[in-house]
Amino acid sequence: MRFARWFGEERSAPEVRPADLEAYVDTFGATAPNAMARADALKGFLAYAHKQGMMPERLVTHVRVRRPTGRARLARSMEPPPEVRVTQEGKAALESELADLIARRPRIAEELHLARADGDVSENAPLDAAREMQGQTEARIRELEGMLRHAVVVEHGDRASGDRAAIGSNIVIANLSSGAKLSYQLVNAAEARPGTGRLSAESPVGRALIGKRVGDEVQVTAPSGQIRFRIEQINK
Repeated sequence: MRFARWFGEERSAPEVRPADLEAYVDTFGATAPNAMARADALKGFLAYAHKQGMMPERLVTHVRVRRPTGRARLARSMEPPPEVRVTQEGKAALESELADLIARRPRIAEELHLARADGDVSENAPLDAAREMQGQTEARIRELEGMLRHAVVVEHGDRASGDRAAIGSNIVIANLSSGAKLSYQLVNAAEARPGTGRLSAESPVGRALIGKRVGDEVQVTAPSGQIRFRIEQINK
């Protein structure tokens, strides 16, 4: 879901190219505490999409997180953990999702037990499905735990940023081609949901808006071409 929001939910799966995956992986990089969990989740999605015929190419091999060198790992271990800025509502949603996933563990374990009891494990589709579900669930649990461990609640935008757009900011932007005005709240990617007015700071539009002021114009690459927006309002 996070990759779909970043790539563009209106675009189709066959449009995904290796360069898109490499650019997406660069947005969280090897220094993020949940980088490997996010990469594993993306690989699982790509493998499933290819197996179902949704993607003509097998793109899993293009999801590579650059691992830091030994010296870089040592330096990183001495640094304070990076903050994950979220709204209060977003933090509550992450906590709720984590509790739900943890509550699913006994059911997944039971499904694994029943699938193993079915007989030949070498060609056991239910067992494969249960293992895949367990892997995805545990990866997401680790990701959520890492995010919540370093979460910093931003109720009314980043006050240190003054009049600049930041996570938590409510923003009105104008499409300079059509004149249409759009209202969003900039949020962490984990909080973004289609149709709710919550715009991921990792999306193309979100990345372009972060750090900008009222009156600034930004250009975003969309499937239909280049789109220019002007920031009309920023409310903290």
